[in-house]
Amino acid sequence: MKYAAVFAVMALPLCANDTLVTLGAGGLVPLKSAAIAMESEDLQISIRQITVRYVFRNKTARGIDAPAAFPLPLLNGGDLEDDPMHLPSKDPVNFVDFKISVDGKPVQPSVEVRATFDEKDITDRLSALGLPISVADKRFEAALSRLSRTQRDQLEKHSWIECDEGHPRRCGAYWITHVQYYWVQHFPAGAALTVEHRYKPVVGGSYIPATYSGASSIKPYCGGADALARIAAYKKSHPAKTRDEIVLYEDRIQYILTTANNWNGPIGSFHLSVVTATPDDILVTCTPGLKRVTATQYEFSQPNFRPEKELDLLILTGSRER
Repeated sequence: MKYAAVFAVMALPLCANDTLVTLGAGGLVPLKSAAIAMESEDLQISIRQITVRYVFRNKTARGIDAPAAFPLPLLNGGDLEDDPMHLPSKDPVNFVDFKISVDGKPVQPSVEVRATFDEKDITDRLSALGLPISVADKRFEAALSRLSRTQRDQLEKHSWIECDEGHPRRCGAYWITHVQYYWVQHFPAGAALTVEHRYKPVVGGSYIPATYSGASSIKPYCGGADALARIAAYKKSHPAKTRDEIVLYEDRIQYILTTANNWNGPIGSFHLSVVTATPDDILVTCTPGLKRVTATQYEFSQPNFRPEKELDLLILTGSRER
Protein backbone atom coordinates (compact mmCIF):
# COMPACT_ATOMS: atom_id res chain seq x y z
CA MET A 1 0.00 0.00 0.00
CA LYS A 2 1.38 3.41 -0.93
CA TYR A 3 1.17 6.19 1.63
CA ALA A 4 0.54 9.78 0.67
CA ALA A 5 3.69 11.87 0.60
CA VAL A 6 4.61 15.42 -0.15
CA PHE A 7 8.21 16.50 -0.50
CA ALA A 8 9.66 19.91 -1.17
CA VAL A 9 13.14 21.15 -1.90
CA MET A 10 14.05 24.80 -2.12
CA ALA A 11 17.40 26.44 -2.78
CA LEU A 12 17.77 30.21 -3.13
CA PRO A 13 21.46 30.84 -3.83
CA LEU A 14 23.23 34.18 -3.55
CA CYS A 15 26.55 32.69 -4.58
CA ALA A 16 26.32 28.98 -5.39
CA ASN A 17 29.58 28.00 -3.72
CA ASP A 18 28.71 29.84 -0.50
CA THR A 19 25.06 28.90 -0.12
CA LEU A 20 23.83 26.09 2.11
CA VAL A 21 20.91 24.23 0.55
CA THR A 22 17.52 24.49 2.28
CA LEU A 23 15.31 21.38 2.49
CA GLY A 24 11.67 21.83 3.46
CA ALA A 25 9.75 19.32 5.55
CA GLY A 26 6.36 19.70 7.17
CA GLY A 27 3.64 17.96 9.10
CA LEU A 28 1.83 14.65 9.13
CA VAL A 29 0.39 13.48 5.83
CA PRO A 30 -2.82 11.43 6.01
CA LEU A 31 -4.82 9.86 3.29
CA LYS A 32 -7.61 12.24 2.39
CA SER A 33 -9.96 11.99 5.37
CA ALA A 34 -13.57 13.10 5.63
CA ALA A 35 -13.97 11.75 9.15
CA ILE A 36 -11.02 13.18 11.08
CA ALA A 37 -10.68 16.89 11.83
CA MET A 38 -7.64 18.79 13.03
CA GLU A 39 -8.95 20.80 15.98
CA SER A 40 -5.68 22.60 16.57
CA GLU A 41 -2.08 22.85 15.43
CA ASP A 42 0.62 24.49 17.54
CA LEU A 43 3.78 24.96 15.47
CA GLN A 44 7.06 26.14 17.01
CA ILE A 45 10.04 26.89 14.77
CA SER A 46 13.67 27.76 15.43
CA ILE A 47 16.82 26.98 13.47
CA ARG A 48 17.57 24.15 15.92
CA GLN A 49 14.21 22.41 16.19
CA ILE A 50 10.68 22.30 14.83
CA THR A 51 7.95 21.02 17.16
CA VAL A 52 4.35 20.45 16.10
CA ARG A 53 1.51 19.57 18.48
CA TYR A 54 -1.82 18.54 16.95
CA VAL A 55 -5.18 17.76 18.46
CA PHE A 56 -7.29 15.57 16.16
CA ARG A 57 -10.90 14.47 16.60
CA ASN A 58 -12.68 11.54 15.07
CA LYS A 59 -16.09 12.97 14.17
CA THR A 60 -17.76 9.60 13.76
CA ALA A 61 -19.28 7.12 16.24
CA ARG A 62 -16.77 4.38 15.39
CA GLY A 63 -13.04 4.00 15.87
CA ILE A 64 -10.90 4.55 12.78
CA ASP A 65 -7.50 3.05 11.95
CA ALA A 66 -5.90 5.27 9.33
CA PRO A 67 -2.43 5.33 7.79
CA ALA A 68 -0.41 8.48 8.41
CA ALA A 69 3.07 9.39 7.28
CA PHE A 70 5.85 11.90 7.79
CA PRO A 71 7.91 12.43 4.62
CA LEU A 72 11.44 13.70 5.08
CA PRO A 73 12.80 16.13 2.48
CA LEU A 74 14.15 14.58 -0.70
CA LEU A 75 17.89 14.00 -0.59
CA ASN A 76 19.43 14.71 -3.99
CA GLY A 77 22.81 13.01 -4.30
CA GLY A 78 24.04 15.61 -6.76
CA ASP A 79 23.23 18.42 -4.36
CA LEU A 80 24.86 16.55 -1.50
CA GLU A 81 28.03 16.06 -3.55
CA ASP A 82 28.25 19.44 -5.25
CA ASP A 83 26.58 22.00 -2.97
CA PRO A 84 27.11 22.91 0.68
CA MET A 85 24.47 21.21 2.83
CA HIS A 86 24.17 20.78 6.59
CA LEU A 87 22.29 17.66 7.67
CA PRO A 88 21.51 17.96 11.39
CA SER A 89 21.93 14.23 12.16
CA LYS A 90 24.60 11.73 11.09
CA ASP A 91 21.92 9.03 10.68
CA PRO A 92 21.75 8.47 6.87
CA VAL A 93 18.02 7.66 7.07
CA ASN A 94 16.69 9.77 9.93
CA PHE A 95 18.87 12.74 9.03
CA VAL A 96 16.52 15.23 10.75
CA ASP A 97 16.25 13.25 14.02
CA PHE A 98 12.48 12.80 13.67
CA LYS A 99 10.55 11.71 16.80
CA ILE A 100 6.82 11.28 17.40
CA SER A 101 4.51 10.70 20.37
CA VAL A 102 0.76 10.11 20.71
CA ASP A 103 -1.00 11.24 23.90
CA GLY A 104 2.45 11.62 25.46
CA LYS A 105 3.68 8.11 24.60
CA PRO A 106 6.56 7.59 22.12
CA VAL A 107 5.70 5.85 18.84
CA GLN A 108 8.16 3.74 16.85
CA PRO A 109 7.02 4.17 13.23
CA SER A 110 8.05 2.05 10.26
CA VAL A 111 10.30 3.60 7.65
CA GLU A 112 10.35 3.35 3.87
CA VAL A 113 13.53 4.28 1.99
CA ARG A 114 13.42 4.42 -1.80
CA ALA A 115 15.73 5.62 -4.56
CA THR A 116 14.80 7.15 -7.91
CA PHE A 117 16.68 8.42 -10.91
CA ASP A 118 14.90 10.37 -13.66
CA GLU A 119 11.65 9.55 -11.79
CA LYS A 120 12.24 5.78 -12.15
CA ASP A 121 12.50 3.60 -9.03
CA ILE A 122 15.96 1.98 -8.79
CA THR A 123 15.74 0.78 -5.17
CA ASP A 124 15.76 -2.95 -5.91
CA ARG A 125 18.66 -2.68 -8.36
CA LEU A 126 20.79 -0.78 -5.84
CA SER A 127 19.93 -3.29 -3.11
CA ALA A 128 20.89 -6.20 -5.38
CA LEU A 129 24.32 -4.61 -5.79
CA GLY A 130 24.70 -4.15 -2.04
CA LEU A 131 24.69 -0.36 -2.29
CA PRO A 132 23.05 1.78 0.42
CA ILE A 133 19.83 3.46 -0.65
CA SER A 134 20.46 6.73 1.17
CA VAL A 135 22.86 9.07 -0.61
CA ALA A 136 23.91 10.30 2.84
CA ASP A 137 25.20 6.85 3.87
CA LYS A 138 28.95 6.99 4.56
CA ARG A 139 29.23 3.29 3.68
CA PHE A 140 28.67 4.06 -0.01
CA GLU A 141 32.32 4.18 -1.11
CA ALA A 142 33.19 0.91 0.67
CA ALA A 143 30.16 -0.81 -0.89
CA LEU A 144 31.05 0.55 -4.33
CA SER A 145 34.64 -0.71 -4.02
CA ARG A 146 33.35 -4.26 -3.64
CA LEU A 147 31.71 -4.18 -7.08
CA SER A 148 33.39 -5.35 -10.25
CA ARG A 149 34.79 -2.84 -12.72
CA THR A 150 32.01 -3.81 -15.15
CA GLN A 151 29.33 -3.11 -12.54
CA ARG A 152 30.84 0.28 -11.66
CA ASP A 153 31.12 1.20 -15.35
CA GLN A 154 27.44 0.33 -15.82
CA LEU A 155 26.42 2.55 -12.89
CA GLU A 156 28.47 5.39 -14.34
CA LYS A 157 26.95 4.85 -17.79
CA HIS A 158 23.46 5.19 -16.25
CA SER A 159 24.71 8.39 -14.48
CA TRP A 160 23.64 6.89 -11.15
CA ILE A 161 27.17 7.63 -9.99
CA GLU A 162 29.69 10.24 -11.09
CA CYS A 163 33.43 9.79 -10.66
CA ASP A 164 36.38 12.17 -10.76
CA GLU A 165 39.68 11.63 -12.55
CA GLY A 166 41.76 11.28 -9.41
CA HIS A 167 43.90 8.32 -8.40
CA PRO A 168 42.19 6.49 -6.91
CA ARG A 169 38.97 7.68 -8.52
CA ARG A 170 36.37 8.98 -6.10
CA CYS A 171 32.71 8.42 -6.97
CA GLY A 172 29.52 9.90 -5.59
CA ALA A 173 25.89 8.70 -5.58
CA TYR A 174 23.70 10.84 -7.84
CA TRP A 175 20.25 9.37 -7.35
CA ILE A 176 17.46 10.81 -5.18
CA THR A 177 16.60 9.26 -1.82
CA HIS A 178 13.00 9.32 -0.56
CA VAL A 179 12.49 8.64 3.15
CA GLN A 180 9.17 8.56 4.92
CA TYR A 181 8.08 7.32 8.31
CA TYR A 182 4.63 5.78 8.48
CA TRP A 183 2.29 4.04 10.91
CA VAL A 184 -1.37 3.14 11.36
CA GLN A 185 -2.96 5.59 13.77
CA HIS A 186 -6.04 4.65 15.77
CA PHE A 187 -8.53 7.50 16.21
CA PRO A 188 -11.06 6.63 18.97
CA ALA A 189 -14.74 7.24 18.23
CA GLY A 190 -15.78 10.82 18.97
CA ALA A 191 -12.60 11.49 20.95
CA ALA A 192 -9.68 13.90 20.81
CA LEU A 193 -6.16 12.61 20.18
CA THR A 194 -2.93 14.58 20.74
CA VAL A 195 -0.05 13.90 18.37
CA GLU A 196 3.32 15.62 18.71
CA HIS A 197 6.37 15.34 16.53
CA ARG A 198 9.68 17.11 16.43
CA TYR A 199 12.69 17.24 14.16
CA LYS A 200 15.71 19.35 13.32
CA PRO A 201 15.29 21.40 10.14
CA VAL A 202 17.76 21.35 7.27
CA VAL A 203 18.63 25.05 7.37
CA GLY A 204 20.06 26.75 4.31
CA GLY A 205 21.42 30.20 3.71
CA SER A 206 24.27 32.44 2.70
CA TYR A 207 25.64 35.69 4.13
CA ILE A 208 25.59 39.47 3.83
CA PRO A 209 28.99 41.20 3.60
CA ALA A 210 29.62 44.77 4.70
CA THR A 211 29.23 46.27 1.21
CA TYR A 212 25.95 44.49 0.41
CA SER A 213 22.59 46.03 1.33
CA GLY A 214 20.82 42.66 1.57
CA ALA A 215 18.04 43.73 -0.83
CA SER A 216 18.14 40.63 -3.06
CA SER A 217 18.32 38.31 -0.05
CA ILE A 218 15.17 39.66 1.58
CA LYS A 219 13.14 40.15 -1.63
CA PRO A 220 11.93 36.49 -1.94
CA TYR A 221 10.68 36.79 1.66
CA CYS A 222 8.70 40.01 1.01
CA GLY A 223 11.28 42.11 2.84
CA GLY A 224 11.03 45.86 2.25
CA ALA A 225 12.15 49.17 3.69
CA ASP A 226 11.73 48.07 7.31
CA ALA A 227 13.99 45.02 6.90
CA LEU A 228 16.58 47.07 4.99
CA ALA A 229 16.54 49.66 7.77
CA ARG A 230 17.13 46.97 10.39
CA ILE A 231 20.04 45.56 8.35
CA ALA A 232 21.54 49.03 8.04
CA ALA A 233 21.10 49.64 11.77
CA TYR A 234 22.78 46.33 12.57
CA LYS A 235 25.73 47.22 10.35
CA LYS A 236 26.05 50.57 12.06
CA SER A 237 26.08 49.02 15.53
CA HIS A 238 28.46 46.23 14.43
CA PRO A 239 30.97 48.08 12.20
CA ALA A 240 32.98 45.86 9.86
CA LYS A 241 36.76 45.98 9.79
CA THR A 242 36.99 45.34 6.04
CA ARG A 243 34.72 45.75 3.02
CA ASP A 244 34.44 41.97 2.55
CA GLU A 245 33.77 41.07 6.17
CA ILE A 246 30.60 39.06 6.79
CA VAL A 247 28.19 41.13 8.86
CA LEU A 248 25.09 38.91 8.87
CA TYR A 249 24.48 35.23 8.12
CA GLU A 250 21.29 33.99 6.48
CA ASP A 251 19.31 31.09 7.94
CA ARG A 252 16.54 29.89 5.63
CA ILE A 253 13.82 27.54 6.83
CA GLN A 254 10.89 26.08 4.89
CA TYR A 255 7.91 24.32 6.46
CA ILE A 256 5.31 22.51 4.35
CA LEU A 257 1.93 23.75 5.60
CA THR A 258 -0.48 22.75 2.85
CA THR A 259 -0.57 19.03 3.73
CA ALA A 260 -2.94 20.05 6.55
CA ASN A 261 -5.61 20.46 3.89
CA ASN A 262 -5.92 16.66 3.65
CA TRP A 263 -7.79 16.55 6.96
CA ASN A 264 -11.50 17.27 7.32
CA GLY A 265 -12.09 21.02 7.04
CA PRO A 266 -9.74 23.82 8.07
CA ILE A 267 -7.47 23.74 11.13
CA GLY A 268 -9.81 24.73 13.96
CA SER A 269 -7.15 26.76 15.78
CA PHE A 270 -3.70 27.42 14.31
CA HIS A 271 -0.84 28.92 16.29
CA LEU A 272 2.65 29.64 14.97
CA SER A 273 5.63 30.64 17.10
CA VAL A 274 9.03 31.52 15.61
CA VAL A 275 11.95 31.85 18.01
CA THR A 276 15.22 33.56 17.10
CA ALA A 277 18.52 33.04 18.91
CA THR A 278 19.14 36.67 19.90
CA PRO A 279 17.17 39.95 20.06
CA ASP A 280 19.39 41.33 17.26
CA ASP A 281 18.29 38.65 14.80
CA ILE A 282 16.13 39.91 11.92
CA LEU A 283 13.15 37.80 10.82
CA VAL A 284 11.80 38.27 7.28
CA THR A 285 8.79 36.38 5.92
CA CYS A 286 5.84 36.76 3.57
CA THR A 287 3.52 35.37 6.25
CA PRO A 288 1.09 38.17 7.16
CA GLY A 289 0.15 38.71 10.77
CA LEU A 290 3.34 37.29 12.32
CA LYS A 291 4.02 39.77 15.15
CA ARG A 292 6.96 40.21 17.47
CA VAL A 293 5.78 39.53 21.03
CA THR A 294 9.11 39.35 22.88
CA ALA A 295 12.71 40.19 22.03
CA THR A 296 13.22 36.75 20.46
CA GLN A 297 9.71 35.44 19.71
CA TYR A 298 7.16 36.05 16.95
CA GLU A 299 3.60 34.69 16.96
CA PHE A 300 0.61 34.26 14.69
CA SER A 301 -2.79 32.78 15.52
CA GLN A 302 -5.88 32.21 13.38
CA PRO A 303 -9.10 30.20 13.78
CA ASN A 304 -10.40 28.06 10.93
CA PHE A 305 -7.07 28.28 9.16
CA ARG A 306 -6.67 26.73 5.71
CA PRO A 307 -3.07 27.18 4.49
CA GLU A 308 -2.71 28.20 0.86
CA LYS A 309 1.09 28.11 0.58
CA GLU A 310 4.16 26.92 2.40
CA LEU A 311 5.92 28.81 5.17
CA ASP A 312 9.27 30.33 4.22
CA LEU A 313 11.39 32.10 6.82
CA LEU A 314 14.62 34.07 6.57
CA ILE A 315 16.51 34.82 9.80
CA LEU A 316 19.48 37.17 9.60
CA THR A 317 21.90 36.68 12.47
CA GLY A 318 25.37 37.81 13.45
CA SER A 319 26.22 34.33 14.79
CA ARG A 320 27.09 31.26 12.75
CA GLU A 321 26.59 28.88 15.68
CA ARG A 322 24.07 26.06 15.17
